[in-house]
Parts: sequence; C-alpha cells; structure tokens
Amino acid sequence: MSKLPISDSGNLDLRFSPAAFLLGWLAVSYQIFLLREFSAHFYGNELVFGLVLAAWLLWGGLGSLWASRRGGARWPALFFAALLIAPFCFSALRFSRLALGLLPGELTGLLPIFIFAFILTFFINFPLGAAFASTVRREGPLPRIYLWESAGAATGSLVTYLGLIPRLSNWRAIAVTGAVAATAAFINFRKKIPAGLLIAALSISVAFFVLDIPTQRMIWKPFTLVESRDGRYGKLQVIKTSEQVTLYDNGLRVYSFPDPASAEESVHFALLQNPEARRVLLIGGGAGGALAEVLKYPKTEVDYVELDPDIIRISESFLPPSASGVLKDPRVHIILGDGRAFLEATTAFYDIVILNLPEPATAQINRFYTREFFSRVRTKLNTGGVFSFRVPSAENYISPELQKFLSTMSATLRQAFPEIKIIPGDSNIFLASASPLHADADDFIRTIKRFRIQNKFISPEQLPARLHPLRIRALAEKIASGPGLLNSDLHPVSYFFDSVLWSAQFKGAESKILTFFARIPVHWLLDIPLLLLAGILVFIRFGSSSSGNSIVPVALMGMTTMAGEIMLILIYQTLYGYVYGQIALLLTAFMSGLTLGAFVSSKRKKHRYSHLILLQSGLLILVAAVWFSLGSRLAGPLLYPFLLSLGYLGGDFFIVANTLFFKEKTQAGQAYGWDLLGSFLAAAGLSSVLIPLAGLPILFQYLLLVNSFGLLFIVTGRKKAR
Repeated sequence: MSKLPISDSGNLDLRFSPAAFLLGWLAVSYQIFLLREFSAHFYGNELVFGLVLAAWLLWGGLGSLWASRRGGARWPALFFAALLIAPFCFSALRFSRLALGLLPGELTGLLPIFIFAFILTFFINFPLGAAFASTVRREGPLPRIYLWESAGAATGSLVTYLGLIPRLSNWRAIAVTGAVAATAAFINFRKKIPAGLLIAALSISVAFFVLDIPTQRMIWKPFTLVESRDGRYGKLQVIKTSEQVTLYDNGLRVYSFPDPASAEESVHFALLQNPEARRVLLIGGGAGGALAEVLKYPKTEVDYVELDPDIIRISESFLPPSASGVLKDPRVHIILGDGRAFLEATTAFYDIVILNLPEPATAQINRFYTREFFSRVRTKLNTGGVFSFRVPSAENYISPELQKFLSTMSATLRQAFPEIKIIPGDSNIFLASASPLHADADDFIRTIKRFRIQNKFISPEQLPARLHPLRIRALAEKIASGPGLLNSDLHPVSYFFDSVLWSAQFKGAESKILTFFARIPVHWLLDIPLLLLAGILVFIRFGSSSSGNSIVPVALMGMTTMAGEIMLILIYQTLYGYVYGQIALLLTAFMSGLTLGAFVSSKRKKHRYSHLILLQSGLLILVAAVWFSLGSRLAGPLLYPFLLSLGYLGGDFFIVANTLFFKEKTQAGQAYGWDLLGSFLAAAGLSSVLIPLAGLPILFQYLLLVNSFGLLFIVTGRKKAR
C-alpha cells in the first residue's frame, strides 16, 4: 500500500499540477459530450440522463477506490487508456441502434440504454477515476490534486461551452479535445509517455473528426441523410427520400413533409371552433405544414414561435418552395425564442393558441403541459378563445399506462379551464376554453363547406366516424376514471408517466420496474431510504473507528451536491426551456465553485472539526434558501450563484474532511471514491424516479433532513475524533 505524506494544510504546496488539471479537463469534457450524445441517440429523456450520469459517477468512484487500495497503473497509462478508448466508446454509442436492430427514429426500451450506459462509461471513467488516485499517490497531497482537478474541470466546461459547442459537432469537438489533451500530456510528461502513444491518439482523433458525417450516413441507411447539425438546442438531422423530407431533433421526428394528416389535426379542431379568428399563436411545429393549414382561414394572422432558428433555416433550405414559401407569407410573424418565455413577456392577446410540440417525454417539454403554463395561456386568450394541443393515444384500447397519462393531462388542464373537449383518435386532441366548446361533426362539416376548406383528413368524409358521440363519451369516461394527478413545474409527474407509457411498448423489465415505482406511495419512496440512512449513521457512530467521522460526511456531501446540482438544472429547464447547449455553462458555475472552495480551504492554516460543522451548516442554509426561492421570481437570477455556492461548499468541505481523514488513513483516492459514490446514489434516484413522483419542494425538504442528520453525525463525533 502506498503511503502519503501527512501535511499540515498551512504548509500545503499549491504548485500547478498539470496531471490533475488535464484529468479534470478531460473528465468533464467527456461527461458533457457523453450526455449530449446520449441525448441525441436516445431522445434526451431524464431517465436516460439519470442512467448515464449515475453510471459515470459509479465507475469513477469505483476506479478511485480500486486504485487507492491496490495501486495499479501509473497516471500516463490510465490517462491515455481513457483517451484512446473514448472514441471507440462514442462510436459504439452511435452504432448502438444498428447493434440493437433498430431503424433510426425507432423507439427503444430502457434496458438497452442501461446496458450501453454502464458499459461505455466503465471504459472511459473507471481509468479516469483510477488516474485521480494515481495522481495523488505520485504528486500529493490530496488537497493540491483536488484543487487543480477542479480547476481543470471548470476550465474544460468553459472552453467546451464557449469554444467547441458553438463551432463543432459533438464528434469533432471530442476529436479536438482528445488531440489537445494528448499533446498537452506528452509535453508535460515527455519522459514517461512514448511518442507512439501520442501518434496513436492524434491519428484516432483525426480519423474520428473526418468520419463524423460518413458514419451518420451509415446509421441512417436505407434512408439518405442530407444535413446534420449539432446546434444549441439539439442535433438536427434531415432525411430526404423521393417522396418526403423529414426533420429529426435528437432522434425524434419534428415533422415530415408532406404529412397532411398530422398537419391538419394539429390545427383544424381548434380553428373550427372559431373560423373567424384573427390572431393565432402557434408554438412549435409550424414549418412542417401546420402554418399552411392555419392560413386556410382567410382572416387569420399567425405569431409562430420556434425555439431553434436552425429549424427555420433548414426548413427554408430543404422544403419545396410551395411549403417554405409559407414562412415568408405576410400573415405569418416568426418569433425565434422559447414559447413559454414569449407567452410570459407578450402583451398580445389571441383568439386561438395552438401548442404543436411533442408529448411531455422530458422535463424540458413537460413545462408546456403544466398547471402554470395552462394558466398563463388562459390569461392571454380573448373572450371565447380556444387552447389546443395533442398527445399520442390509441384508437381502440386505452391501456392502464395510457389512462394515467391522459387523466393527468385532463386533470391539469381543468385547473385552468372550465370547459374541455377531448377528440379521440391515434392522437387525442385536447381543446380548452373559458367558453362553451363543441365536438359536433355536422357543425364542423358546415363550417368546412362554408369556408371552402380543402382537407384530406379533417374532412366531411372522415369527421362523422371520428366524432361519433359514443367514441367521445367512452374516451371521456375512461380518462375521468383515471388517477388524475396534477402536473406542475415543480412536480413534473407527466414525464414519468410518459416514460412508463414509453417503456410499456417493450417486452422487458423496465416497464414493470417503472410501474412498480409508480404504485408505491411517495412517502415510502422517501421515508424508507431516510430511515435506512439514519440507521446506518447510528451504526457507524457507535460501532466504527474514528475515520468514519470524515468519510461518512464526504459521502453525504457528494450526495447533497449532486442532488442540488440536478435539481437546480431541472429548475433551469423549467424556467428557460433547454439545457442541451447550456449544460457546459451550468457545470462551469458548479466546477468554478469547487475550485474556489478547494483553493480557500487549502490556504487555511489548520483544519478542525469545527470547520466541518460550519460547512455542513452552510449546506443546510443553502438548501433552505433554494427551497424558499422555489416558485418565486428570484429562482432564475439566483441559479448560477446557487450553483457556485454549492460547488464552493462542496470543495471546501472535501478538503477539510480529507485533511482530517489523512490523519487516520493513507489510501489515496478513497474519500474521493466515496464522494463519487454518494453522487451516484443521488443521480440514480433523483432524475429517474423521485423528482417526477415526489416533486422538488418535498425533495428539498428531505435534503434538509439528510443534511441535518449529517450535521448531527459530525457534532456527535467530535469528541470521538479527539
């Protein structure tokens, strides 16, 4: 077992550590790109994010624990192992759909995603976690290494956000990151790194850079990929056949053209309620044909809000002139921005508001299906105004999973609107208003004929069957008998039920697991782990050596900082609507706080248990401050200061706890491993299950309890530590 020198922090050498800095840089860069690539290939669902992040943290923690106990390879070998293997892991992720026998755009279950996440993150982050312990063992002391590793991570996040993401695709940014990291490592450790390793790393990076578009074309076969763009909001890909142009965003279809059935049903059921409508707001999905359908009504003018300007540019480039010309119609006003933010800021009022976005499969999209958003829509409708959206459904059979999802949509909508009509079909059209609504086929047919509207699907021939009173009544009764939970900004339950509905399409264990969690009372999901934690803390307090005084708080600190980080990112999603392009900046704020906290702590002359008590109290105060700010206008402006403060407390806490720990133990990286394993537990539970089922306010309350237990643990262990 390697021994580390025990240093008083007042004499701590804070000289620059290239090894630690490069390690932090590479780890956070690969983490960002891995999340973006999983988002691009597996739809960006928070369940996917939770799996990937949890697997990443698990292998990093286990790698650090392994290296701290057994020694193992030196830093150059571990660093270059991650560098050389990572491109092949990203390639495996890109070709994963071929390995699974799936066509592009075809849904897959959670089990394959789980398998790929845990295998790929092992090959990248296990050696990086081991490299951290190796760096401490070689250069020590640990506070110095932790400081420069955090500084590298903060710098890597910032460079990725400002320099790479706006200019390069994910693959090309990965190639540049790998080439720069390999060159910097070779320059700093020339005597320990063979030139052949550098040549191999650079060759792989060049090949990876060049093969980006060719490999994308390969995975889209037998379709033809004509455009691919990694933008601020997602990966956009255009598939063109002799008959159709289809735009995908992160693997999900934005629109196909021509697709008259989808375009017609997204618009006409709302406008047929008021064919004389003058002002219409269309949020999303206009370029694929919905705008043209709105313009069939002669008096309408349309405010069309689209988040991603690349969607407009791509549509103008690849749609036929007859379709792209609608975007330049004088009755169409294109507004580039977030639809929810626009609705909050505009002073305009509308006769019709049409939400034409995908179903709430992610927390990001879920914010358009919450009680708060529906209430805001109502305030922007004129007297007699109508709000409309559609979600996937089934013609003949409403499964229990689908019933839960639809009943949640209905119950939430009724919180804002007294009048609701639901149109049956492969997609259910929800209509809402403060005035009476109707779904009478004869009345719709008279309107269509009076305005000479030429439709293929919402037509006099099709409407009588779709709007048969028995079908409408049966659907309404089925939905009304569901649980009817409320979907809100801070309790985004709909995206969990959508995930259950998604997983039910596959014959695997994931559907049973998610359904099982959905049936468990929320207080059980929270109280049982809390009681288990309390029991573990009591057992350690009265039955372990004094080293537990520092290791246990480190694990709780890792859990708290990761839980806080995830929930703050979700709050960002709720307020601003996207994290695909902002994830690097959000991580930069957190990593900058870690660096600052580690630096201040490393300069402190002496560390005492009283410092742990103060820092744990600071975590309690910060969690309470975030909790109190939820739902207020302060939440948005305070997000980055909250992340910075969370990182600061975590970095300072880690240095203090580890300085105290090294009076007892000499295994490099053990506490770092426990830090990451605590983070793993938070990532595994929060994103996938607890956030949607329990909601953010309750989770912050429980996080306060967890940290109160941590504070009590530290205070009661003070005498034992002496």
